[in-house]
Amino acid sequence: MDVVDEARTWLNTPFVHQGWKKGIACDCIGLIKGVGVTLGLFEYDEDSEKARRYAGYSMLPNPRKMREGLAEFFVPIPVPEALPGDILYIAWAKEPQHVALVTDHGIIHGYQRVGKVTEHALDQEWKARVCAAYRFPYFVELE
Repeated sequence: MDVVDEARTWLNTPFVHQGWKKGIACDCIGLIKGVGVTLGLFEYDEDSEKARRYAGYSMLPNPRKMREGLAEFFVPIPVPEALPGDILYIAWAKEPQHVALVTDHGIIHGYQRVGKVTEHALDQEWKARVCAAYRFPYFVELE
């Protein structure tokens, strides 16, 4: 079960707010959700009260609610322990409001600025923005 290989099949999916359909529409959290659901890496029922609590988010996400949702669906890990397939919580300005998957080459994410899901290096500028890291529960259960 390779998270990075699956995430790469999402490359060039158009960026669409709240999207999570490969090849059709995807935002940053949509990529994480779509890859995780496709591979069965976490429990997700879009009709559940838990999922509805975090649906309908704005274009400018609430950082506190986003962090709460990440911690509810995924397992927090120390940032230095993040491996390919793990999730990074990233700040744009002062507060975090973006997520990306770690790869062997950097990160993959739904990136509004380029209008699609893209992969690029995790250079010093991007590393400085990382505020937290998470792992899919599936992999924690294997440890």
